[in-house]
Amino acid sequence: MQKIEKHNGFFRKHYYRLFGLFYLIVAVAMFFTEESSSLMSYGYFAIGICYFVVQYFFGGSTEEYISWDEDKIVLKQWCQKEVSYNLSEVDHLNVSDYNLTIKKGAAAGTMIELKGFKPEEIRKLKQDFNSETNLQFA
Repeated sequence: MQKIEKHNGFFRKHYYRLFGLFYLIVAVAMFFTEESSSLMSYGYFAIGICYFVVQYFFGGSTEEYISWDEDKIVLKQWCQKEVSYNLSEVDHLNVSDYNLTIKKGAAAGTMIELKGFKPEEIRKLKQDFNSETNLQFA
């Protein structure tokens, strides 16, 4: 299965860790600056811990990729689940310089923005889906 990945920046890649750390720092700062521990500082502490738990269980949800073979195409967008389409059921598939559009049925399908993917990866995707062997998608 061929695969192209979007190269995310540092902050988008470590989203949950950074926000968890931010809330923990705010909670610790509130513990030391206030005379009595307030309910709000405990809330910030709990939110920070929740971000680390989400990172542990759903840490891979920050990656984005498109993978395909001769039978199906799989799309994974940021903070979403994988979506798989059988190519035999796809009505129209279009790869432009900026978007990948998949049309399936009357109201199904998706469009994914290709901004962030390397140009050579987009060319590879175009070559596989806009070639004469795949005229069913044109």
